[in-house]
Amino acid sequence: MKVKTLAAAILGLTLSMVITSTHASHADGTNTSELVHNADLIFEGKVVNVEYRTSDILKADDVSMPHTYVTYEITRNFKGRSSEDKLITLRFRGGPDDTGNTLIIPGVPLFQAGDQDIVFVRGNGVEISPVVGGNFGRFRISKDAVHSDAWQEIWLLSNGQLDQGKFNEEKKSVTHRIGVHEFTFETENKAEWTPPADAKKLTPVQFRKFLGDSVNQHYTPQALSTLKAARSVPVHEQFSIGKAKPLAAPAVTPVIHKLDPEAIRPEEMAIRKH
Repeated sequence: MKVKTLAAAILGLTLSMVITSTHASHADGTNTSELVHNADLIFEGKVVNVEYRTSDILKADDVSMPHTYVTYEITRNFKGRSSEDKLITLRFRGGPDDTGNTLIIPGVPLFQAGDQDIVFVRGNGVEISPVVGGNFGRFRISKDAVHSDAWQEIWLLSNGQLDQGKFNEEKKSVTHRIGVHEFTFETENKAEWTPPADAKKLTPVQFRKFLGDSVNQHYTPQALSTLKAARSVPVHEQFSIGKAKPLAAPAVTPVIHKLDPEAIRPEEMAIRKH
């Protein structure tokens, strides 16, 4: 994916390069069962608000880091529930800072008001991205199609797993507003993909049924009712990001081989000429 900055500097990343998109099997490298199992909450909803703010400096070694707050109005729960019932605010690392720069992190989804999605949530308020698998736990829902976060078709294989197909031709160039600045994201797709004969491209209705069936295969209604509500993160809640510290190299115990003269056979000590 190529990113053209229209009116801002990119903070801490080199994004002028072109990354060739390749076909990836099974969303984030896991199967559907793992996606369902790893999520604290799976819901369908519409983005109703996007806000930005930087982390707080609460200790001497804290750093100021931009974050994005995305609020969804939930229309359906597949697994779990939100602590705010029909609303949930997700916090993501990245966004505009206080000096005119913008932090964009590869693998962290971008959002705008009006987006209709099915989202797999885990570790909201703790993880850099609360979407399971970075951006692979976000599925874009339209009237007649389902796409990945990167605008690839979603297919169902005969083994019951999801797969990502061709890119949406209309989304090869997408302009996205982050704060007051706009960025154009261009997809350069050189990978060829042909769906297996027994695969089926999913419609939103089919995807919802598939997801509901997947959840019911792993959880009884009673188990679902006892799940702890996924936390919605208040925009103005104080939080801090500590400065990254270098990790010490793991200690390696030296291996010492002692020479036992009595264990050496004479033939092992001989110098052989060939």
